[in-house]
Amino acid sequence: MDWLRKHKNVILIIVIAGFVVSMFVGFGLYLTSGAAHLDTVAEVNDEEIPYRNFTTFYNQVVNRRRDSGEDLTPETLNSIKQEVLQGLIQEAVFFQEARRYGFDVTDQELAQSLAAIPAFQKDGRFNVQSYAQALQFGLRTTPEDFERTQRRQISISRLRAFIMRSIRVTDRELEQETALLARQDPARFKKLKDKEEFRNQLREEKGAQILNRWYQQLGSNVKVKVYLDQIERRRAG
Repeated sequence: MDWLRKHKNVILIIVIAGFVVSMFVGFGLYLTSGAAHLDTVAEVNDEEIPYRNFTTFYNQVVNRRRDSGEDLTPETLNSIKQEVLQGLIQEAVFFQEARRYGFDVTDQELAQSLAAIPAFQKDGRFNVQSYAQALQFGLRTTPEDFERTQRRQISISRLRAFIMRSIRVTDRELEQETALLARQDPARFKKLKDKEEFRNQLREEKGAQILNRWYQQLGSNVKVKVYLDQIERRRAG
């Protein structure tokens, strides 16, 4: 259990960091008509998002925030539900786009990504027992579900990297943004030691804006149905 406590937050970051919920806004296209399936929390272009995936990620986020000492009110818990749901929907949209562009992940590539995660290693090498313990006690998920999520996240990361390669911050833009930072945030400007690091930050921000606009444009062709309210009403009844 000491090993688990040591690596729990690292494992959570591996999974949750793949979510784009903090970067992107929603479509506002949720359709909740039709019969709800108790095992499906949402559909994105006919791809079903299992309710168990939603509960797994929801519990992980809740546990992480409670472990940090946060007092979670009913309003906060409801907000977490919506954020997790939004993250799963966004993940489905980008995964579908990644597959459309041919960014598939082979079994060997998946295995290599798992072997590279320190939390799953013992003495510097992938260890099956450590992997099983982390999933069972840390993430409370199955290898099948975790590896499915990991495969999807690798695919999405490749799509994002493909887009980011075309993004540039010119010297003129860097100078303008540096001068703007000096005026608007002098304290942060004083801490700025490496302009190239600042260029990379600007590049990431520009990339986020481009991806955000693209995501919103995809909304006109994406059909989303959400069943969370129906599921919770049925389970409460």
